[in-house]
Amino acid sequence: MTATIERTVQTAAVDLRGVGKTFGTGAGAVTALHGIDLQVRPGEFVCLLGASGCGKSTLLNVVAGLEEATTGTVELRTTRPSFMFQEAALLPWLTAGRNVELPLQLAGLGRQARRDRADQLLELVRLDGLGPKRPHELSGGMRQRVSLARALAAATSSGDGDGLLLMDEPFAALDAITRDVLQGELLRVWEATGTTIIFVTHDVREAVRLAQRVVLLSSRPGTIVGEWDDVQDGGPQLYDDITARLRQVITSHAA
Repeated sequence: MTATIERTVQTAAVDLRGVGKTFGTGAGAVTALHGIDLQVRPGEFVCLLGASGCGKSTLLNVVAGLEEATTGTVELRTTRPSFMFQEAALLPWLTAGRNVELPLQLAGLGRQARRDRADQLLELVRLDGLGPKRPHELSGGMRQRVSLARALAAATSSGDGDGLLLMDEPFAALDAITRDVLQGELLRVWEATGTTIIFVTHDVREAVRLAQRVVLLSSRPGTIVGEWDDVQDGGPQLYDDITARLRQVITSHAA
């Protein structure tokens, strides 16, 4: 009975309390983040929204453990997070399938198990049959799909379903049509896997389309100045509200 109760308790997959990040010391110090309190539920899709330079990527790096918070606490109740960047960053000498297999190999999976898992993930991102192709043989959109499959492999390599995927404007370098297609594919993959996602963007339209919750950061130092829940059901008015608030933040910073 006790075990059943513990499983039903909703705990945060990501729990940030009073997180700040300062680069440098003395007169040259730059505070990128200040007083960040953010909890992300297991399986939730959260978008971090803000103008360029507001600390979105820094916050993602702190969550990933690539940067250490100067103040506050960072607690992850998931498997080791995986990262997806603007560039696919695939290893050019490996096939698409081997790129996806790499985090599984590092996690200690046997050869056949990781091949089977890589095939499943490539099928999930609609690249089934393209595992033998090398990156230069694939379009930009296809390479990002391989990158997504690899990130999912890393996030779910333990097999316990508690994956965390951190995405830093992964579609920003793509043309509008490809970006639109991959946004739809990302939603489909998220619904199929239940992976917890924190997605960085400066595009309100992208945030509203993808996220369950949008978190708005002010310009430097980045602090949370707005949150909107149930975004996917909010309609055009919510888009206008978030856009107006973002413009207000940018204008106040420029003044």
